[in-house]
Amino acid sequence: MRTIRVGDTVKAFLDSRIHGKVVEIVYLPSSISLMVGGVPTTEAYAYVLLENKQAIRVKISELSLVE
Repeated sequence: MRTIRVGDTVKAFLDSRIHGKVVEIVYLPSSISLMVGGVPTTEAYAYVLLENKQAIRVKISELSLVE
């Protein structure tokens, strides 16, 4: 399975409205902290440019590549 990169065309698993090109990938601190005294976890998000020229932020784990 190939990783998602900037410039890839992606779609969401559960939301058919999310289909477009990845313009940026960011790593943000996780909203859930399960570790005590450990390294804080981060989650990867992609900004997806939709067909209507709107960019939205989606978790990369919720996206798949379009071949």
